[in-house]
Amino acid sequence: MALTHALFKQARMSIAKSIAVSLTLIAALFAALAPIGGARAQTAVETEYAFTEFVPEADGVVPGETLWIAIRQEVREGWHVFWENPGDAGLPLAIEWTLPEGFEAGEPLHPSPEYIPVGPLASFAHEGEPVFLLPLTAPQDAAPGEAIDIEASASWQACEDICVPEEGRFSFSLSVVEEAAPIAAHAPLFAAARAALPSVFEGEAAFSVRGGAYVLELEPPEGFTDKDAFFFPAVEGLITPAAPQAIIARDGALTIEMEPGYLAGYEGETLRGVLAFADDGGARHGIEIAASVSGTIAPPSSLPAFSTASAGETGLLLLFVFAFFGGVILNVMPCVFPIIFVKAASLMQAAGEDMTKIRVHGALYTAGVVATFLAMGGVLLLLRAGGEQLGWGFHLQSPFIVALSAYVLFMVGLNLAGLFHVGESLAGTGESLASRGGGAGAFFTGALAVVVAAPCIGPLLTAPMGAVLLQPPVIGLAILTVMALGLAAPYLALTLAPALGRALPKPGPWMSVLKQALSFPVFAAAAYFLWVFAQQANASGLAFMLSGGVLLALAAWLFEVSKGAGPRFLIVRGLAALLAFGAIAPLTRIEPAVAAFASDGGAPHGAFMAEPFSAEALEAHREAGTPVFVDFTAAWCVTCQFNKLTVFSSEELADDFERAGVVFMVADWTLRDPKITSALEAFGASGVPLYAFYPAGRAPEVLALPLTRESVRERVLVRAP
Repeated sequence: MALTHALFKQARMSIAKSIAVSLTLIAALFAALAPIGGARAQTAVETEYAFTEFVPEADGVVPGETLWIAIRQEVREGWHVFWENPGDAGLPLAIEWTLPEGFEAGEPLHPSPEYIPVGPLASFAHEGEPVFLLPLTAPQDAAPGEAIDIEASASWQACEDICVPEEGRFSFSLSVVEEAAPIAAHAPLFAAARAALPSVFEGEAAFSVRGGAYVLELEPPEGFTDKDAFFFPAVEGLITPAAPQAIIARDGALTIEMEPGYLAGYEGETLRGVLAFADDGGARHGIEIAASVSGTIAPPSSLPAFSTASAGETGLLLLFVFAFFGGVILNVMPCVFPIIFVKAASLMQAAGEDMTKIRVHGALYTAGVVATFLAMGGVLLLLRAGGEQLGWGFHLQSPFIVALSAYVLFMVGLNLAGLFHVGESLAGTGESLASRGGGAGAFFTGALAVVVAAPCIGPLLTAPMGAVLLQPPVIGLAILTVMALGLAAPYLALTLAPALGRALPKPGPWMSVLKQALSFPVFAAAAYFLWVFAQQANASGLAFMLSGGVLLALAAWLFEVSKGAGPRFLIVRGLAALLAFGAIAPLTRIEPAVAAFASDGGAPHGAFMAEPFSAEALEAHREAGTPVFVDFTAAWCVTCQFNKLTVFSSEELADDFERAGVVFMVADWTLRDPKITSALEAFGASGVPLYAFYPAGRAPEVLALPLTRESVRERVLVRAP
């Protein structure tokens, strides 16, 4: 699910209800099992969120014939259990049988599913009191008069805003009889259960791909209306559960267009699913459809383009909304936080100026943010158009760019600390570019914010960044522009609002003290980039960078003392320029290091022992039925490192993973790796962090951000078996 939830224990059913349920069960057991002759039984289990019982339709099973078993659940109000295709997340009812030799149990038949929205996602599920029908077939050589013992271990998942795995063990005995008699007390239950099953569609239906969407075409069933209509495919991951379906019924034909899901394709000759709708009287109907598949069923290379304009416009509008507010949130993300201090220093310098100049600063800062976003996005799109496998934040996969970022922040810190001043010199040079004092500084502060913010994919930004790479370039650049405006919005609002401007403190000596204090978080940011560089380069490269930092500091000091006129000052400034060049030039010859994992099981990652990511190793684990958790991370991603220190540092969580048999993999994107880029794109993502869980025998899923130990337990450990 998209958000972190706290799991609050709720009170169990009232004592009166428990007594009533128990009396009902006792009566049902006597009615069902009295003819069988006193078999041992545990046919009912009450858990925290559901009451579950097994009920036979007849008093025995006939050799070679089938006895139907009803699995009835009473689900707590507001909660639901899942259909065979659970939608975005969830586990349907699963049963493991212990049966006498020759006896066979089929798969449970589900009632028609319900569409249940859960935040931005959707579940295909059942509420209230669903009943699942299950066939139990006896072998031909079963001996009449024989009593057989049956055991079943059932598991399911109950969900509200959170999901809780539940299970129960059931045991009962049945008699083998020559002729079975239906149990009268159970007849209403089975009649209602069969009525709740979807009816079989007798007409023809076709499933294909058209215009970027999956399309189901058929003759409208009797009584069909488009009220609450939805097609539920039985194949998990085939469609996007929460996406709207375009339903068109006219001229005796029904067309349903669906957004493709994460599955790479579907190769079956027929596609089974349930079409649910409400008739004119409000009654719900479910029609089971087996559609013939024509052509190749695979999602298009870009995001699906629906034939109905409303659906496409709605999806694009949501992307813009997520992009804007995701950009706003970037201002408080750990990877961008140091830049807030740079902006604060700039604003304090402008506090004594008139509002016109302050507004100009805000506009130029915004221009710097937007221009840098578009420049980086344009370069990324051009490189990808040429076949390069790159994702957002790709520039920080280069040790040279990381080193330059550290140097820029280091010089900003030295400036704030007072070692040298750009207000009279470099900023004066900037005035020739921006025509007004401090304008260039505001513009390039916005550019710096983007450079440092780029590797941080915060909340709400995963979908927009994925869309940037998948949509046509014009739409991709439009999304980047909206994201840039979101990042710039808080600072721009501060400069544009006169009331906020008047609330700023008056200039005074305190401004110099504050300016110096602000240098320390900027130095901390530079140190962080130095640490990132150390992950990317070898020891000699780190030595070059540390030496370069000393040369830059010396160059900045010479620059400061060379203020004046005459040849002597020009010589000193020339020397400062040579020192700066000498600091940067060696970085161009640094070669990236190769990440090393131990061959005997990986390397430590917090409290975990992690395997290096590879598609081959992942597939091998999947074929062996081993659940796998993949941490897509990078040294330059502050959010990734924060989660490593707060979530994956838990030895208790690591022990839980080991006990559950979950393999922990690390996809380290610190250095460029096209295979990891491709793996990210499979989830519609273009950057890190991303946390993917591959349950045994089920489709992979992405954990929501922000990440917590509790959310990992809820989404991984309860689904690992």
